[in-house]
Amino acid sequence: MSFTIQNMSQLREYLEKHPSETQRLLGMDYDQLTELIIRAENLYERQKIKREIQKTRILKPGSGRLPKLAIADQILMTLVYLHRLPTFQILGVQFGIGESTANYIFHRWLKTLRELLPASLLEQVKKNNSDSA
Repeated sequence: MSFTIQNMSQLREYLEKHPSETQRLLGMDYDQLTELIIRAENLYERQKIKREIQKTRILKPGSGRLPKLAIADQILMTLVYLHRLPTFQILGVQFGIGESTANYIFHRWLKTLRELLPASLLEQVKKNNSDSA
């Protein structure tokens, strides 16, 4: 069952209109971004199916709160963090969600993107997080 989630983020809309800006904003070209989003969505769906098989359900599938961001925007938000290292407060404002929601989305997608992104990018984030502690 598919649900309509709010419109795409302003950043994704901007990148679709100006694909040449993707390199400057995210450190990858538009085709790489598109491919990464497709691969991440597919991997996420496979992981979700695995979790569902092992889960003991109290509620029917599809019930509960709908996500505040489309999956592509969640991935985009995670990539913005990895490339720019803004605070989660700034990410929340940029994507129209709360600071804690931005933090949750980032950490959830980081687990999935570890399988798809170069380790050097992830190590940079890990190093910057440990430096600020």
